[in-house]
Amino acid sequence: MKPIKWLALTGMAALLAACGSKQEASKSNFEKAINDFAGQERVCLPLGVGMDAEQGIDAMASGMLGDKQIRIPLKNTQGSRINKEALKQMEVLVDADLYTQGEDITQAVGLGGASIPVAVFNRTEKGDNQVLPSPHGPLLCLGTQKVADVVLFTEPTAANGVTISKVVYQAELVPEKWVKKLLKNSDKELAERVEAPQRQSVTLVLTNQGWRDLRELR
Repeated sequence: MKPIKWLALTGMAALLAACGSKQEASKSNFEKAINDFAGQERVCLPLGVGMDAEQGIDAMASGMLGDKQIRIPLKNTQGSRINKEALKQMEVLVDADLYTQGEDITQAVGLGGASIPVAVFNRTEKGDNQVLPSPHGPLLCLGTQKVADVVLFTEPTAANGVTISKVVYQAELVPEKWVKKLLKNSDKELAERVEAPQRQSVTLVLTNQGWRDLRELR
């Protein structure tokens, strides 16, 4: 009887070990698999410069954070200072060594002969590595993502010779050090859009090393 009891206990231990293995379909295993891939993928978004709407002047300024050169009018034709938000944004990016500030220039406005001072910012080599081009303009890379919550997942299913599970999860931004300060000096709508958790889905595949993001195997 003793050997039988020992074998039973050994089998139970093996079963419990299997349930806690990397192959188990669990929230913790899926979260790790998603984070392993997401931590290597940058989050890059189109972000507008926070320019004031000044008739005849706003069109002179660069519209996207991440542009090779950004020009920001400092005063309007009446001599009042403008674009304070945009200048604060650029101060953050200069401190992060993504841009350098050049000499201000004077630029003519309209047909009346008036001119205004304009601040000029040029993207650095470090800034080049923080920007992705797109058909709709530059995308500024703000960080990576991590799983905030695994919402649901399908039962593991055999498909094309492998076992897969589809997972729905909430993702949140893991920002670069300078991002929070940038958003603090941006309009509230932009900050909310960037910081809001994103509902996403992914297909995971079971491997000999546990669950992996399907895109990692391509």
